[in-house]
Parts: sequence; structure tokens; C-alpha cells
Amino acid sequence: MPTLRPFLALILPGLLATTAAGRDLSFNRDIRPILSENCFACHGTDAKKRKADLRLDDENSAKAAREGRFAIKPGDLKVSELWQRINSPDEDEVMPPPKSHKTLSAAQKETLRLWIVQGAKYQRHWSFEPPVKPAPPSDLKAGPLDAFLLARLKQEGLAFSPPADQATLIRRVTLDLTGLPPHPGEVAAFLADKSPDAYAKLVKRLLASPRFGEHMAHWWLDLARYGDTHGLHLDNERQMWLYRDWVVEAFNRNLPFDQFTIEQIAGDLIPGAAAAQKVASGFNRCNVTTGEGGSIDAEQLFRYASERAATTMQNWLGLTGQCAACHDHKFDPITQKDYYSMYAFFYSSADPASDKNTLLVNPVMKFAPPDKLRQLEALKSGLATNQQRFAAALKTLAYQDPAEAVPPPKLERGTPSGWTTPFPPRPK
Repeated sequence: MPTLRPFLALILPGLLATTAAGRDLSFNRDIRPILSENCFACHGTDAKKRKADLRLDDENSAKAAREGRFAIKPGDLKVSELWQRINSPDEDEVMPPPKSHKTLSAAQKETLRLWIVQGAKYQRHWSFEPPVKPAPPSDLKAGPLDAFLLARLKQEGLAFSPPADQATLIRRVTLDLTGLPPHPGEVAAFLADKSPDAYAKLVKRLLASPRFGEHMAHWWLDLARYGDTHGLHLDNERQMWLYRDWVVEAFNRNLPFDQFTIEQIAGDLIPGAAAAQKVASGFNRCNVTTGEGGSIDAEQLFRYASERAATTMQNWLGLTGQCAACHDHKFDPITQKDYYSMYAFFYSSADPASDKNTLLVNPVMKFAPPDKLRQLEALKSGLATNQQRFAAALKTLAYQDPAEAVPPPKLERGTPSGWTTPFPPRPK
């Protein structure tokens, strides 16, 4: 199971991928962008605007026979209508049609030609394709990752830049991993370290720094729409910092990505969930909320659930799900039914429609730092002990009625107060 650190780099092979030949094409990387920009408006998911009942985003439709003709015939350019149409000199046949104001460059046409010749292989949306570790190029002198970079640079007629000096190197890697520049003392120590693994030790130290998790977390917190305020109207403060700290800690302890996912989406539903797992589910409480007078509860609850479903799709599926709130998605493979099936999970959330502009909106859990909890337990223990001592002391005391302990006063007639001690006589 991948952990968070390598997960951040999973996209690199897709960005850098080229084979030794340099021309093996990927549908998602090389072909889909061309078709999406120039063809999908008329030959995509939107059935109302689709022409000739042809979908170029769907492999079965694109390769299906239509009265003996094929939009795409793998390996055969002469039979492939797509190739013939994009090169046609006839304005009534050429694709894209002139009225679309779209044109294909010579490089794009060559890419489509080579793709058909290579078999016109389709791929599902990239987020549904399992990551595959590609075989690195043969030149591994500088390491596997650099081998991919070097292969692409050679394809472009380029080469690596000269190695950076040590002072530049420590500045770059420290900024990359912590978001902060290195301390002058750290620079001096690195420059003085002449061991062959000096850089590896530097990276290891930076990864162990608390600043690493803080720096990495801020990108995820942006995706999670984290904020310390409600985000709307009065924009009052709300208390969400425990979730923020959980994300920071998740990066610092290199939490496995499956747990990172489960605990945020449904940590509170894990049987016997620990307090930290419940805090992690605060991901679902980061959305904008409102306390505006006159708001319609049903509308706000819809908006909250819709936003949560869309954000979860974006962060974990790489899909812009919110379009399917109104119709089947025109670009990403999400139907309206798919969308509301996920929406239903989030509509069952327990928070109210109005946040009432308060700091803590129910349901809430209160936490204290571990040292404060220890102090509280010590005070509770001391209180219990003192209560026991007090109860024991009470049992040793004999009770005496106060009325019997003080004799009643003797009254004397004629005195203003009625007490035995008269007022002093007035001076004459």
C-alpha cells in the first residue's frame, strides 16, 4: 500500500513517459486532449448535440462498423474516416467543420495518424487506470528517475544542466520539503560535510522535521477547503484546527494512503474509532456553511451534501463531479445517477442547515492536549481523595443542637431592647 510520500510522485511517470523509441503514444496523454478540444463537442457524451450518433470518446462507438465504414479502423488509415475527414479538402466533409472555428495543426494530425497506425488503443479516464510502474530506460547511471528525464531530454535534443553547487542544493531541497529557507548554521554544517551520503542525510533530516508535515499538509488542506471561518456572510470563526493538525501529523508519520482516505471520509464510522480517527472525519465538515436569516433548510442541506460529494470526487477520483448535479457529465465519466448515489451518503450527515454563526456547530467533540488531560486527571484524583477525607472527618464530629449550645437571653422589663443589658443612661 503506498504511503503519502510516494503517492505525491505517482503522476511523474505519466508526465515523463516516453519509450526508448520516443513515439509510442498514450491515448490519455497524446490523443484525448486533441479529440477533446476539437471533436467531443459533436462526437462526445452530450447526446443532444451528438452528430451522426458517433462518439469518439467511446472506443466501441468509434470503432463500430456503420454500413461498412469505420470512423477508426486500427492500423488502416485508408478505411479510417477520421483520418480521411481531417485531411479532406472538401469544406462539406473536412473535420472539424469550418463553422466550428477549430483546426488541427500538422503536428496534431501526425499524432492521430501514428496513433491509428499503432492500433488506436484507447484508455479509460486516467483516474480509473491503475498506476503501472514503467520499466526505466537502460541508462541508469544517474538513477531511475533521472533516466526518464534524460531519455526525454535526449528526444528534445537537450541535456541536463550542470550540477548545482552545495549551497544552492541545500536551499532548494529545504524549500521543497519544508517551505522554509535553511538556517545559516544548517548551510555551514552541510558544506562542511564531505561524506558521500551528505545529501541523503540532509534529505532524511528534513523528512523527519515537523516542518515537513506542515508544508506538505497545506496543499491537501487547500483541496479539503479547510478554513478557520464559516466562509460566508458574517464569516465568523469556527474551530477546525484539530483536523488541520491531524493532516500535518499524517504526513509526518507517513500514514498509509488507504488509511489517509478511510479515516477522512468515514473515520467516525470505524467500529471502536479512536478519537484521532473521528477528528480525521472533520474533512466532511470543512465546507462553507451559512447562518443567513431566511435561508431555506432543505436548500442548504442539499448544498452541503452536493459540495461534499463533489469535493470527494475531485480529491480521490480526479473528476469534476459537480457538473453531474444537473445532468450526465459532458466530459468526465459520471452519470447523474452516479453522482446522486454518492450524494446520498453525505446527505445523511448530522449537522444542521444553519450554523448560526457560532464557533462550534453541533455535532462537536471536545478535546484537550495530552498534558492538560493528565493535569485534569490528577486534579480529579486529588478531589476524590479530599472528598473521602472530608466525609471521614464528618463522621467523627458529634452533633450538638445550636439552640442548646447557647442559653436564651434574659429579658428585663423597661429596657428598649428587651435584653438584660440596658442601654447606658443618657447624659444629663
